[in-house]
Amino acid sequence: MKLNCKRIDLPYTPGEEIFIFPEESGLSFLFDVDEELTDDPAAMDAVGEMLDEAEELAEKAKAAIKAALADEDSPYHSVAAFFMEFHRDNVGPDIAAELFPGTGPSKLSFAEMVDFLRLKRFGSLVDSEMNQQVFILDLSFNPEITDELMVIYFDLNKEIFCITHES
Repeated sequence: MKLNCKRIDLPYTPGEEIFIFPEESGLSFLFDVDEELTDDPAAMDAVGEMLDEAEELAEKAKAAIKAALADEDSPYHSVAAFFMEFHRDNVGPDIAAELFPGTGPSKLSFAEMVDFLRLKRFGSLVDSEMNQQVFILDLSFNPEITDELMVIYFDLNKEIFCITHES
């Protein structure tokens, strides 16, 4: 089979997981799809469509993180604020300077820090609680320095239904 996608030419084997590093795909991020989805042509069409829009989805995710930071009543406010505080205030000045080059990291607002996040992984799987296909975007400041991620979950309608912090 072949992924129906404009940005990469990707053959895959139904029933086998897809896990591709950037240097193999030409993408700037890891790409993975759960083996359960590779058996379903409609699910794989959705993967191709969403992959074509990965950077736009990452920008939507960053806007959602900024909105959560601005709204203390947001269910995602504390997770986003903790993530930002950790990277600005708890990693040490040398590491913070590497994470936020060309800035005075201690003077950055949390919202300004969001602009430094980069898409590091795009994936799709079947969410066990919802029993439906979802898309996962991992955003990181720099995975060579920190393994902490802001993880954003999208549904088939390209709507965010969860923002979490993972390491």
